[in-house]
Amino acid sequence: MKYLIIDKEPRVKVKGVGKYPSAVKRMMEELDKKDIPYDFVYNNQIEFFLLDGETHLKFAGNHITEYSHIILRGHNLHSPREYQMKRLIVDWTDQYNLSHPDNKILVYNSNAIKKLPYYNKIYTAQIFATHKIPYFDTYYSTSGDYTKARDVLNNYPLIIKEYAGVNRIDRKFGKKKVKKNVYKLDNVKDLNQKHLCKQDHKAFFLQEFSTNPEDVRIFVKFGKVIGGWKRKATKGFMTVSGGSYHMYNEPNEEITQIAQKVANIFDADFIAVDFMFKNDKPYIQEISLHPGFKAYETKITDGEPINIAEAMITAFRD
Repeated sequence: MKYLIIDKEPRVKVKGVGKYPSAVKRMMEELDKKDIPYDFVYNNQIEFFLLDGETHLKFAGNHITEYSHIILRGHNLHSPREYQMKRLIVDWTDQYNLSHPDNKILVYNSNAIKKLPYYNKIYTAQIFATHKIPYFDTYYSTSGDYTKARDVLNNYPLIIKEYAGVNRIDRKFGKKKVKKNVYKLDNVKDLNQKHLCKQDHKAFFLQEFSTNPEDVRIFVKFGKVIGGWKRKATKGFMTVSGGSYHMYNEPNEEITQIAQKVANIFDADFIAVDFMFKNDKPYIQEISLHPGFKAYETKITDGEPINIAEAMITAFRD
C-alpha cells in the first residue's frame, strides 16, 4: 500500500507556511500514524505518455502503478486543464482496474469527478435544479452585461461572483495577497467598484443576497454527515472575513437530509456542503470535493472536532 497526494501549487507563497498545504500536512500526519507510505506532488508534476499504443501516467517521475490510493486535492480554478487531468487520472485507473481486479488503484472521489465534468458554479446550479435542491436564484450572461440585473433577479442587493470561483490577486505594500472575488451590489453603479471594475464581467455571475450573515459547512463521508461548523460574519458581509466559528457536528434534520442527498447525487466518497439561509431555510451555497478544514480544527472552542484528515484518507470505496 502506498498513497499519492496531488494538490495545486499555490499562486502566492505565504510567509510562515510550510512546504505543504495545511490539509495535506494533516493527512500526512494521519498516514504516518498508520505507517502508510506516501508521496506528494503538485498538479504541474504530472506526465502523460502514449508509447507503443499504451498510455502511461507519471508523477514526479514515478509511475502511477507504484500507488494503491490517490488523493486528488485542489486544482487552480483559473486553469481548466488541471481539473481535466483529474478526469484523465480517473479514466486511466478505471481501465487499469478492469484488467487488474486484484491490484486496483483507488482514486478519492472518482465517481464524483465523473459526475462533475465541469467544475464551475453554473454547472452545479444546473445539477441542483435537476434534483430539486434549494439553491439561491442565479443569473449568468455570456455577454457580461449586468446593468439590467434588477430586471432579472427582482431587486438589490445582489452578490456577484467569479464563474469558477477564481480568487483575485491583490498587492499590498508590494506583496501579493489572495482575496475572494465576491462583491456586493447595492445598485448598478457598484459594478464599477474597486477591483471588480478592472475585471472581465463575462467571468462573473449573479446571485440573490442572503440577509442572514451566517453560513454552515457540513462534512459528509460515504453519504453520511460526520461533522460541521457554523460561521457568522463579524466584518462586512462575508463570513470568511473575520467570522466567528461554532461547532455543528450534529446539524438539524433538514440540513442533514439536504447534505446527504447532495453527497449521494454526486456519489461522493467525501464532500463538504456549504449552506446559507433564505427566510430561515437552508439553501446550498457551494460544494467542495477537496475542502479545507484548518478553521474547523483551530478556530472552534465550543466542541470537539471530528478528525477530518483521518476521515479523508479512509474515504475510498472499491
